[in-house]
Amino acid sequence: MRKLLLTVFCCTAISALYAQQDPQFTQFYEDRLSFNPAFAGAERLQYVSAFYRDQWDGLNRDPKTAMFQYSGKLGFIPGGVGVSFFQDILGQEENTVFKLAYGYHMAPNAQGAILSMGLAVNYMGKTLGNEWIYIDDNDPVIPTSQQSGSTVDVDLGFVYSKPGSYYLGLSTTRLAATDLSSLNISSVRHLYLQGGYEQDLGGAGLRLRTHMLVKTDLNATALDLHANVLYNDMLFAGLSFRPGDAIAPVVGFEYGMNKSDQTSRSEQIFRLGYSYDATLSELANYSSGSHEIFVSYMFDFEKIPMQTRHANPRFL
Repeated sequence: MRKLLLTVFCCTAISALYAQQDPQFTQFYEDRLSFNPAFAGAERLQYVSAFYRDQWDGLNRDPKTAMFQYSGKLGFIPGGVGVSFFQDILGQEENTVFKLAYGYHMAPNAQGAILSMGLAVNYMGKTLGNEWIYIDDNDPVIPTSQQSGSTVDVDLGFVYSKPGSYYLGLSTTRLAATDLSSLNISSVRHLYLQGGYEQDLGGAGLRLRTHMLVKTDLNATALDLHANVLYNDMLFAGLSFRPGDAIAPVVGFEYGMNKSDQTSRSEQIFRLGYSYDATLSELANYSSGSHEIFVSYMFDFEKIPMQTRHANPRFL
C-alpha cells in the first residue's frame, strides 16, 4: 500500500507536467541562500553548511534531500558570493541543482540597516527512472526507459536587514521558467517572502529568534513559521509549524571561539541542529515522520599587519 501511494503521487505529478524543483527544509532559516541570492555574503562571517532531510520516513523510496552551501566575501570584489548544491530524490525522480549567486550589499543607513540585492545562475538536471509500478498497463504518460534533461535559469532577490535584529526578503527562483523540453516537463517560477526578528529576553542569557517563510508558485501557497530560544549563546530549542503538513520540534547547539594575538585574530562558530516533523496530513497513516539535520561552520581569519617602528640613535 505504501508503494502504491507513492507511485500514484509520482504519476500524478508527472501527468500534470509539473515538478517541484526547490528543496523544502524545516530549518529553512538556516538556508536563506538557496532561495534568495541577496543573502550571498550577507553574514558577518564566511560559512560552509550541509543539510540532510529524510522526508516521510517509512514510505518506500521516500523523498531524501542533501544540500551543501558556501557563502562569504572574497575581498577582491565588492559584495559576496554563494554556492548551493543539492540533490533531491523522490521515487523515480532525481533532481540535481547547482546555483552560483552574487549579492551586493549597500552601506548601512543611519539606523544600521542594509539593503542587499542578488542574482544567481541556476542549473537543474532531472532524471526519471524506469522502475515503475503500473496501475494501468501501457500508460503513455509513464516513461518506459530512463530519461534525463537539464535547464539553466536565473534567481533574483532583495533583502532589507539589520544584523542581529531583523530581516525581510523577497525573491524568485527560476525567473525565466525555462522548460525541460526533453522530458516534457514545465519549469515553474517560485516566489518567496521571508522575514525574521530576534531580541533578548531579559538578562537571563535568553534570546528569542523568530522566522517566517511564504512560498508560492501562484497555484499553491505554503507557510512556514518557526521560533526558538537561544540560551547562553550555546543551546537552543524551538518549534516549526507548516499548516496542514507538519509540526516540528527543533533542538540545536552552537559553540563560538575567538582568538587574538599581536599578529592575527580569528572567530569560529560551529552549529548543529536537528528537527523532527510530526506529519499532520493523511500521510501520517503511512509515515513515521520526517528527520532533518543541519551542520555549519562559520569562520573568519585575519592577519594583523606588522607596524614598522624607527628609532633615533640620538635617544638610545
